[in-house]
Amino acid sequence: MADLTITQPFRRRVLAAVVGVLAIGTGTVVASAPAHAASSGLCGYTNAQPEITVGSQGIAVEQAQCELNYAYAFGHSTNYGNGSYHGLTVDGDFGQNTEAATKNFQIHCMGATNPDGVIGPNTWSALNYWVAQAGYC
Repeated sequence: MADLTITQPFRRRVLAAVVGVLAIGTGTVVASAPAHAASSGLCGYTNAQPEITVGSQGIAVEQAQCELNYAYAFGHSTNYGNGSYHGLTVDGDFGQNTEAATKNFQIHCMGATNPDGVIGPNTWSALNYWVAQAGYC
């Protein structure tokens, strides 16, 4: 029997893209969500997106770690703390691995020249955008 766990991130992205195309194709109009609202059903921890940084803990950190995985970490060879598919471990603890993934995301996906490793409104917005895309940034 084939190991389907390897294909899960890809399958979820394809499903998200198909659902988006079907919604557009059927003429469904969706009001735009505020920049701080979660944009994907892939990470269903919380819609709250407060500013978080090293030392932060809780469900918002889990949301951020999950979104960092789908937006960036799964698509790169760097392993941030032995998480699945070379991603972050979603543990709700904003530590050094989450900070490193955040800084790399800010550099490579947001064009930051001086990344701060803080997930605030701009980083949440970029995460929301990239999680909704069919590929990684």
